[in-house]
Amino acid sequence: RFLATRRRDTTTMLLRQVLRARSTVLRAPVCRALASYPPHSVVGLPALSPTMESGTIANWKVEEGGTYDAGDVICEIETDKATVDFEAQDEGIIGKILVGPGTEVKVGDPIMIVIEDAADVDAFKTYQAADAAAPPP
Repeated sequence: RFLATRRRDTTTMLLRQVLRARSTVLRAPVCRALASYPPHSVVGLPALSPTMESGTIANWKVEEGGTYDAGDVICEIETDKATVDFEAQDEGIIGKILVGPGTEVKVGDPIMIVIEDAADVDAFKTYQAADAAAPPP
């Protein structure tokens, strides 16, 4: 019971931090830019190990416009210690790949756009990583 309560408290704390950061990061110009695109999610480079600070995209296993299911490998990421698979947690469609193979990226920086409808892929052809990046505080 204690572990479940602690895990719930940690999850709640992390959610509050994300919401607080999101409300301070999404300023008016960024909101307007994002509003012109169909519904989507900007996916940042995940921390695939506790000490990971950055990684290099080795190669993409799913192309733009390609679909994936939970458990599928989306791309391979080289860390300072190993090459690790980035596995999908849910199903989705890659609307835009923002980082090409061989590019080093900091944890949390945008690497791809995920969409719900394959018909929306064309709307992201001109989407730039700068559109997804938050303005400096």
